[in-house]
Amino acid sequence: MSQPLPPHARSQTALHLNRIAESGSFSLQVCQECQTVQYPPRDVCSHCLGPQLQWQAVESTATLVAQSTLHHSNEPYFQAKLPWHIGTAKLDCGPVAIVNLPASLSIGQRLRVALELDASQSAVLNATPI
Repeated sequence: MSQPLPPHARSQTALHLNRIAESGSFSLQVCQECQTVQYPPRDVCSHCLGPQLQWQAVESTATLVAQSTLHHSNEPYFQAKLPWHIGTAKLDCGPVAIVNLPASLSIGQRLRVALELDASQSAVLNATPI
């Protein structure tokens, strides 16, 4: 019997994150009009609604703002991996993102965030303490 896979529905724009994760780099969309870094990926800038978003290498450090531990999931993939640690991280380049954590950490902890492929070959944000 095959192992269950994580959910992997992604927009066409977000699929570009998979290619970035495959390359081992950390790039996000940057608005060419106002320089706002975008996450999650989108079709227009969340700040000025400009349509010129280019994928660029950005700083991958962040600060942990909040965290939680999941002890239950209806998704078979996550059930086998409980408890699952997640957090909200304020990226130094601007956006706030939900990230996977290796364990329960302290609020304010400095993190390094990486785009990595999960078992469904979809990009996810994994964070480790610096």
